[in-house]
Amino acid sequence: MALDADLVCGEDHLRSAVEHALRSFARHSNSSNNVMLETLLYASGERQIAKAQEKMTVKPEADRTAFVSFGPEPEMVLGLLSLSRDDSVLLCSAEKVLRFGINHEEIEAVGESKAADLVLERVAFVDILTR
Repeated sequence: MALDADLVCGEDHLRSAVEHALRSFARHSNSSNNVMLETLLYASGERQIAKAQEKMTVKPEADRTAFVSFGPEPEMVLGLLSLSRDDSVLLCSAEKVLRFGINHEEIEAVGESKAADLVLERVAFVDILTR
């Protein structure tokens, strides 16, 4: 699954989205029919599929893409696509957090060093929105 890396705020963001998606299927509380789409919902912090796709889908003008692999080893997939791995595209920044939908006041409240935690909070908040 490919996501817009300019909205991914660290490896923990992706890992948390996947864990929440898998847990939702295990609990039969999933909102979608497949784990990739469920992961997209969590990664975006959105409950509506259309909003999640609009937010996290790789745009034509994108320079960076984040991949989540649900099967083969990532290196194998990257090799098949003639791509190389660069985890630096996942690094969180204030700009990414703002693009994700967190506002300046929220960042100021926790401090810029904890801004990625606000994104993780939005991922976890998706669970609350489904109940």
